[in-house]
Amino acid sequence: MSNQPSILIVEDEAGPREALRTVLSPYYNLFTVDRAEVALQILDQQPIDLVTLDLKLPDQQGLDLLSELRRKGIEVEVIIITGYGTLQSAIDAIRHGISAYILKPFNIAELLEVINRTLERRRQLRSLQEALQAFGKLWMDHSDTKATIQHIETILGAKNPELIQHAGRVSFYASLLTEHLGLSSAECEAIQLGAYLHDIGQIGIQERLMLNASRSQQEQELKKCHPVIGERMLSGLSFPTPVYRILRHHHERFDGTGFPDGLSGDRIPLAARIVTLADVFDNLVTGRTGLGPIPIPEAREYLRREAGTSLDPELADFFAKVVW
Repeated sequence: MSNQPSILIVEDEAGPREALRTVLSPYYNLFTVDRAEVALQILDQQPIDLVTLDLKLPDQQGLDLLSELRRKGIEVEVIIITGYGTLQSAIDAIRHGISAYILKPFNIAELLEVINRTLERRRQLRSLQEALQAFGKLWMDHSDTKATIQHIETILGAKNPELIQHAGRVSFYASLLTEHLGLSSAECEAIQLGAYLHDIGQIGIQERLMLNASRSQQEQELKKCHPVIGERMLSGLSFPTPVYRILRHHHERFDGTGFPDGLSGDRIPLAARIVTLADVFDNLVTGRTGLGPIPIPEAREYLRREAGTSLDPELADFFAKVVW
């Protein structure tokens, strides 16, 4: 039993709680509770790998409990299992880093698959974070951006090759811009690294939502979560501050209509504004927008048109002159 992953079932209705116990007990070490207060006590006292959480509890809403877990820094995988789900509640839960969102009545085989996949991802992410911690120390010891990026590429390349290729191109375009802005070598290297890591929150994000809504709507809402997820994945590591600002803010827009924080103008960190521009440019010339690739001259003109709207006007004009 001690080698089995531990799961905490938080469910106030006896029927679903016993059904989950029956399904999961042959494979996992189980704890079952019917109240948020008791769940917190167990999580403070026991090493728990995964929580199945209902949204409606007698003493606290499930989302409030989830928020409290994150506020207290309790690192545990959470799967929402609810009969009262909405798209908004799903998105709110995803922003708190849940692993999946399942509506009752659930399919037993699908539930077991989701749990197994979630626990495997937990194991992989722990390995990834350990590796990134080592790379953060490498940065602090040697400030060797190229070596750090090569190590990350080795780990992530097999998991999502297209995303790694995009990361490399965005890092290259960002470096083109920083070389002409008079920034220090440390600032340039931090922006290059942040550009490479900017979409790391997309790793596995497609598995984080199971809800009866249109696929396009899911994808658009999930996209808005990956900056926060990426920042959380690397939190506490020894990377320079601009890296974290890039992770969180590379989808902000100059006019304030971006996400996740709706920052505008100079309130958006310079490093993030640079990477946003490089990201947009690569999406245009490679066709990642879904509209097909466009020639570089047209991409330059697009940047100029977006100046002051989605992009920093000075940076957009400058980059349009630099890239050929």
